[in-house]
Amino acid sequence: MRPAFKKTLRPIIRKGQVIEINYHGVATELDDPDGKIYELLELMDGSLSTSELSLKLELPLEDIEDAILSLNELNYIEDSSIPNTYSPTELERYQSNLNYFSGYSNLDVSRYSFQDKLRNSKVAILGLGGGSLAAAYLAGLGVGEIVGVDYDTIERTNLNRQFLYNENDIGRLKSVVAEEKIKLINPEISVTMHNRLISSYEDVLDLIDGADVVLNMLDQPAILSARWVNAACVQKGIPFYRGGINNQTIMWERYDSTNGEPCIDCKILDSLKNDFENIYRLESGYGKTFSRVNTGFAPNLSVLTGLFVSDVVNLLTGAAPLFKPNINVDTITMNTLQTENENPKNPLCPTCSKKFTELASLEELKQIVYGKEALL
Repeated sequence: MRPAFKKTLRPIIRKGQVIEINYHGVATELDDPDGKIYELLELMDGSLSTSELSLKLELPLEDIEDAILSLNELNYIEDSSIPNTYSPTELERYQSNLNYFSGYSNLDVSRYSFQDKLRNSKVAILGLGGGSLAAAYLAGLGVGEIVGVDYDTIERTNLNRQFLYNENDIGRLKSVVAEEKIKLINPEISVTMHNRLISSYEDVLDLIDGADVVLNMLDQPAILSARWVNAACVQKGIPFYRGGINNQTIMWERYDSTNGEPCIDCKILDSLKNDFENIYRLESGYGKTFSRVNTGFAPNLSVLTGLFVSDVVNLLTGAAPLFKPNINVDTITMNTLQTENENPKNPLCPTCSKKFTELASLEELKQIVYGKEALL
């Protein structure tokens, strides 16, 4: 083992007989009256073994090992060993990723272990409009397999925010162009994009097969498309994200039926139970397609995508805790509200709480809450 003081913690600040180290925004002072700790950290660049450090500092090996143990408990050091499973181009490509993961590594947990998890992951992206930016992020991060789907062609109205595309791509299929561009971003991963109109939950099943997580960026037909993705992910036991932008408000949600969490249909049932007038709100948009009403402002879409992908990385790697499943960001005030699921899993939910046969209609959901007679 060749311990290394993390590069991301440099520079070490010397303050007389004390040194200061900043880790995740927290400054810690270590007493260092003879300067030996500073000297040890400066020498600990990963090129020397503990025995060699002992000789260089003229200190007993036991003292060096004790110091390394203490520094490891503070997460200041890591193992400098580089796995032989990475090509030179990958090491160069993922340098910033690895520096980031260094913040969660120590002598027992390699920063490469987090990148390994990304390399071995599969993510499905439904909708390559707003999802195109997420696909680019995931490719750059090194997610091993990316699958996407869309049915639209590129229009000039897309170019204000969907920066995977440009003027020369107008009229071409998003699925075709996205596959070309994503492969150019990272040729060392697998990328497959499908041109398909999603018109039922069955259309989603094969697309997400084997995926570790799904990003749902479909927004049409309203509500119904989200229920399709929900049903497919519940059947496959795959967590998924959905989100959007409503003028200045960014929102997103994470659903994971494998953890006993409520699904989208549970939430619909709960909303109908809590407020009868939600029937009218639900019916006003249900299954409809609204054109030319997108409020996708590029900076806000970037914030949404960044939140999505950051949490996806946490989900895939376990590097950091997950965000709460519901997030709203007011882009005017920058107030961010994170909440847990307000409703429990509904034992009568036809999608996640009993053997699924087919997607329940909106009328059937209403009958579960109010009964047939109440709706006559």
